[in-house]
Amino acid sequence: MLLFDAKTRTKRRSFQEDFPVYSLQLMGLIIRSSSIHAAGCYTTTPIRKGARVVEYTGPRITKEAADAKYENSPTTYLFGVGNGDEVIDGHGTAMFLNHCCDPNCETGEVKGRVWIKAIRDIAAGEELTYDYHLYDGDEDEARCNCGKPKCRGTMYAPEEMERRRKEARKAARRKN
Repeated sequence: MLLFDAKTRTKRRSFQEDFPVYSLQLMGLIIRSSSIHAAGCYTTTPIRKGARVVEYTGPRITKEAADAKYENSPTTYLFGVGNGDEVIDGHGTAMFLNHCCDPNCETGEVKGRVWIKAIRDIAAGEELTYDYHLYDGDEDEARCNCGKPKCRGTMYAPEEMERRRKEARKAARRKN
């Protein structure tokens, strides 16, 4: 796979075909292997709390179209926007930000665009992460691999986990 190195403005060969290192030096971000999940996004420069780091970009498609497109795919980079009828099918740098239960970033919609923002000062070399707060994933486990001391063990939002526990209790009562 040939990559374009933004710093030197030259094409180069990736050393790792599955998860190549993308040089995004103009933005101060690099993509490289991660202990959380395969590849991650790292900063090469310090980032101040409150700074917009990167926009979550990609085509916008309906939730139904996304469900059909990724029906048999274990990995997606979908980001729900607005009232949830539409998702961004992530194809940019932000798709490499991994979930963490103790993140250094958060997401926010600004005029219909989704931005990743620093929620604390971030040192150069740190992996950028945010809490995915997943919901409504059917039977999908969505296990978390962040390894933080307060890891909840899942990428689902605490509210979603509580909803699931309530459903399980109701189902158990119906069986008895």
